[in-house]
Amino acid sequence: MAPLAELLSRLRAVRALRFDARSEAATGWNGVGAGTVTVSEPSAGVVVFEETGTWQPPDRPAIGFRNVFRWSVAGAVLRLEHLRFGPDEPVFLIDMAPGADGEWHEVRPHQCRDDCYTAAMKIEGGTLLVAWSVQGPSKRESIRYTYW
Repeated sequence: MAPLAELLSRLRAVRALRFDARSEAATGWNGVGAGTVTVSEPSAGVVVFEETGTWQPPDRPAIGFRNVFRWSVAGAVLRLEHLRFGPDEPVFLIDMAPGADGEWHEVRPHQCRDDCYTAAMKIEGGTLLVAWSVQGPSKRESIRYTYW
């Protein structure tokens, strides 16, 4: 199991990403995304990802994307927030803690209206893998991020 200090070190070293989105729902999103990650560390224990790239759904034109995420040490957990409204108005996603299986998992699932988000994270070789599951009345999705 990767200790918190090792995860922070890996987060600081990230420069690229790829994600595969799969949905079992008729209205879901399927496709593959790839891009670059600009990393900053505005304060000790805080790592910010600015992700930009292209997402390619099947049989449709590619779509550009941009996301900003903040990873922060919050006691013994690693907190993930989406900074879509800027750093002063973060959208809390999850706190992650080490699990008995050697991976990091959400402390509590993130509930967004009727949808439940869970996540698992692990270091594998030179990559950081983050697997999301989104379950709800109209969503049955999995998204697997690979960062390196």
